[in-house]
Amino acid sequence: MDKKTILHILFLFAISAALIYLTGSLLMSIGIMMLLLLIDVYLRQYDSRKRKEWEERKLAQGKQEDDKKED
Repeated sequence: MDKKTILHILFLFAISAALIYLTGSLLMSIGIMMLLLLIDVYLRQYDSRKRKEWEERKLAQGKQEDDKKED
């Protein structure tokens, strides 16, 4: 695992501990944490999709510029 992944996991554990302390209820903390993890997954998928689209656009622009230089 890389450093970014380890920091992300530690951050999630810190949030979990804080939720348990603040709410005083393990079940409520688990529910909130599940919602936060679900949001995290969707944001990562969205970011990945947008990053891939951006890279494809850049690659297409680079090919167009190469074609113009050859003409």
